[in-house]
Amino acid sequence: MSTTDVTVTDPSAVGVDEAALARLDAAIQRDIDAKLNYGASIIVARGGRIAHRKTFGTVGPDRAAADDDRYLLMSMSKGYVAALTLKAIDEGRFGLDTRVADLVPGFGVAGKQRATVRHLLTHTAGLPFALLPPGLPLDKVGDLTAKTRVICGLSAEYIPGTRCVYTSAVGYDLLGQLLVNTDPAGRSFRSIVSEDLFAPLGMNDSSFGVDVDDPRRVLASATPENSTPMSPLLVNACNTYFTGEAEFPAGNAFSTIDDVYRFTQLYRGRGTAGGQRLVSPALFDYADRNHTGDLTNDGWIFETEPRGMDSFPAHFSLLGGYVRGEGHVFNPAGLTASPRTIACVGGGSTSFIVDPERDLTFIFLSAGFFTGLPHLERVSRLNDLALATVND
Repeated sequence: MSTTDVTVTDPSAVGVDEAALARLDAAIQRDIDAKLNYGASIIVARGGRIAHRKTFGTVGPDRAAADDDRYLLMSMSKGYVAALTLKAIDEGRFGLDTRVADLVPGFGVAGKQRATVRHLLTHTAGLPFALLPPGLPLDKVGDLTAKTRVICGLSAEYIPGTRCVYTSAVGYDLLGQLLVNTDPAGRSFRSIVSEDLFAPLGMNDSSFGVDVDDPRRVLASATPENSTPMSPLLVNACNTYFTGEAEFPAGNAFSTIDDVYRFTQLYRGRGTAGGQRLVSPALFDYADRNHTGDLTNDGWIFETEPRGMDSFPAHFSLLGGYVRGEGHVFNPAGLTASPRTIACVGGGSTSFIVDPERDLTFIFLSAGFFTGLPHLERVSRLNDLALATVND
């Protein structure tokens, strides 16, 4: 299945308001005009039909955005890893409450003995917030075996299950190793994802890692007006080490926007997309809810406290992202999303939501980092504008 197989329908035919779509487009263009990012690609779909698909601006200082660009998804990659983890659970390879130490030799030390698969999925395993596990050289970011070895040596920062600290990379990288360790065929992580997720769903333009010279690769970037002291290091790391051979489960998936749309249909279909069942409806329905209770997302304390912003509930599902949940609280899915809406967000540049009550899917992929909590606030704002396009 290629990009040209994607059909865009008349918005009015699926109850999507064109004037509201224009307001969404204008909001994205304002960010680009303010030089917060270079460009973007979006899809708005309803009822499994694409009502709006558009590219904006450039994917760097000097190349226009195109429909078939391959974006670095950053932490949206976690949705792919979570889907494969649930598939393995359905197959009986392990359970949600299986101890990680029983699946990854050497992990069960230094206070991590009680950590489970469920804890890894919900960022409650006692692991730190870290783009890289402390002690791992930057040039080993794509070496899953070396990374696992370092993670196993870390001490727990809290008793597993008692707090929620978004781990950025280390928790979902460990899930990738767990999939390798339990794979009956003894395959690599990249082979597992390619054969068990991308191929069945027709995601032919997706992979973990892409060659740096791939002409469709959207290189990591940050506009001069929206850079931080960390931006050059982050941009260089992504463009240097996220190569075609890198295995970084938590964050180096590359996909076109059409492939991301194909993946989101797994959420609409309660574990089935494109006629392929990946996760059972029973397990999907269990996963598609708040699994962190009232725990706050302490991974953002370093940003909320200086800004005088209240901490907000984590509301992590088992699907690699957030669930909207109840209450008048901040959530990346948006204020107006229905309670079972799932949101997956990638570090400063990507997001998607699937709202089952409105049967609306919105995907946003951008070029140019918009880092940290401001990115969550941005996608929450854009998600509300996308939700406002629904007429009924």
